Amino acid sequence: MQVPDTWMLQHMQLQAILRDNAISEDQMKYLGEKEYTTEFCAHPEYHGHIMPWYLIGGEHEVPVCDIQDVQGSEEDI
Repeated sequence: MQVPDTWMLQHMQLQAILRDNAISEDQMKYLGEKEYTTEFCAHPEYHGHIMPWYLIGGEHEVPVCDIQDVQGSEEDI
């Protein structure tokens, strides 16, 4: 059995969170897969990789590898 990359595990976790919770698209939205180009310097090991991207807070498009953690706000409790 081949273990998925860390970013793929993060994507699977985010998909489960989106599926199982009432999260509005202005908070987090899956955008599909795009290339992690050399414009992004945080993870040079991923340059050229196709990976899932998300829209966070209605304004920030980020690759899944840049999402560190997902936590609910106090009003979600």
